[in-house]
Amino acid sequence: MTRRKALVVFEGTASPLSELDIRRVEQKLRVRLPQDLKEHYLRYNGGTPRPEFFVKDGEAYDVEEFLPMNIRNDKGLTFERTYTFLVHEKPEFPQGYIPFACDSAGDYFIYSVIPGSFGNIMFNSRADYGDDDRYIFFLAPSLREFINSLTECPEGME
Repeated sequence: MTRRKALVVFEGTASPLSELDIRRVEQKLRVRLPQDLKEHYLRYNGGTPRPEFFVKDGEAYDVEEFLPMNIRNDKGLTFERTYTFLVHEKPEFPQGYIPFACDSAGDYFIYSVIPGSFGNIMFNSRADYGDDDRYIFFLAPSLREFINSLTECPEGME
């Protein structure tokens, strides 16, 4: 019997966004977000995906939270604060990537806007800064494939 893939749902999302909200975020950050990332945020403003693990090469990466946009309080991670902090205040953070989600250890899932790898979903492991093979590495060729590949944590990988 083959096991069917569970549909990914997002829990704990923030208030829904409009296209105007996203344009305001783009203007504030001085960045143009890729269309598929915008479409995702129009449907789900942040939240925790269930199931929440992305498995690649024998490792399970927990997606603790997609970063919400347009949040007006000062608590927690948001898309805007994370982008500003990493892209503008952390010189070691590589140019050409948009952080959109985090894991439970504080590392980031990032979207490539670099020609040649545009749309690829990568993982940014802060603990591996200086190790070019581990600091940023490829996970999936698109946001859709990344989300559709989320699964329960396989036994033995807890």
